[in-house]
Amino acid sequence: MLAPAARTETALLTERTFVALDGLRGVGAIMVALRHAPFLWEGPAASTGWMGNSYLAVDLFFVLSGFVLEHAYRRRFRQGLSVRSFMLARLQRLYPLYALAFILSLPFLLGQLAAGAPDRAQTILGLLCSALMLPTPDPAHLDADLYPFNFAAWSLFFEVAANLLFAALGKRLDTKSVTWLVGGFALALVVCATMGWLGFGIEADKRGVLGGGPTWETFGAGVIRVGFSFFAGVLVYRFYETARLPAARPGFAISAFALVTAILALDFPSGLDLALSLFSVIVVFPLAITICARFDPPRGALANTMQTLGLLSYGIYVLQVVTFHAVEACARHIEVQSALVGLVAIPVVAAVAYAATVFVDVPVRLTMKQALKGLA
Repeated sequence: MLAPAARTETALLTERTFVALDGLRGVGAIMVALRHAPFLWEGPAASTGWMGNSYLAVDLFFVLSGFVLEHAYRRRFRQGLSVRSFMLARLQRLYPLYALAFILSLPFLLGQLAAGAPDRAQTILGLLCSALMLPTPDPAHLDADLYPFNFAAWSLFFEVAANLLFAALGKRLDTKSVTWLVGGFALALVVCATMGWLGFGIEADKRGVLGGGPTWETFGAGVIRVGFSFFAGVLVYRFYETARLPAARPGFAISAFALVTAILALDFPSGLDLALSLFSVIVVFPLAITICARFDPPRGALANTMQTLGLLSYGIYVLQVVTFHAVEACARHIEVQSALVGLVAIPVVAAVAYAATVFVDVPVRLTMKQALKGLA
């Protein structure tokens, strides 16, 4: 399994990668998938004591994104890279697997229309918006998901928005400005989450105390979450680049990796949930990424596994909804509704992500790169 993934990575990446960060991203994607696996939890994952904080993996992804994009594009912005070229590159990265998830979900969606969807016009609007990777307006239902047919895609919208701001600021984004930006968003995150403003806390039982963003009524909370975490990642890279710290010792890196995994896998005591969630997002995640960025696992099984996890992480995240829907439909058809189905669904979504990455994502992205050359 690792060999084709390694070849795929070689075909796509031309700059140095951070292997331990690949592993963190992959673990985060698996935690999110475990949260959504069918039949695995009797109620919301947050009520079980397990995977209650796995939604915070999205904040981790935003920090990782800011770090990696700052590493990959800072010098290129200074050399004159245009906003258009940057956004086309991001489109090449994000759209192919998103589009595949949409195509795979079409039989289920068209089946809903054929069966008589409650609001046929809204369903058709959702299909059109989803095809274009846009959130679906729904003025009549403020609690509606931004992406009703692939609810996990809400974070991609905020990711693209953060990317656009990052590109627009470009070379004008000096370290002092980034520090003020991150500080302002951190203050807004603490105040709004504590006061329950901008949608924070509305769906605490279902999505977690910081779980704003997926719905229209929590849209403002999503802005605050991505604003802090993405630019915190940018700031962490600036520190990584200028501090010239020595390589992290394996014990420190493993401890940081384990701490992040434990935060995502477990649940906080109810009385400390908000405080510990904020501490995790504002302090632990950036610190863990700082440590893991300075750790290079020795070549071998560990490094290969981390690279493969990182390579498949996006596929797992964006394809989980349609894959789990198919697994659940099959399970209901054969009248099996067990937590074992959820456990089986995890390797299934990993296998789907692997096949999609190697056989769809890579060739489509390379084709798009060639086709969009003249537009860059």
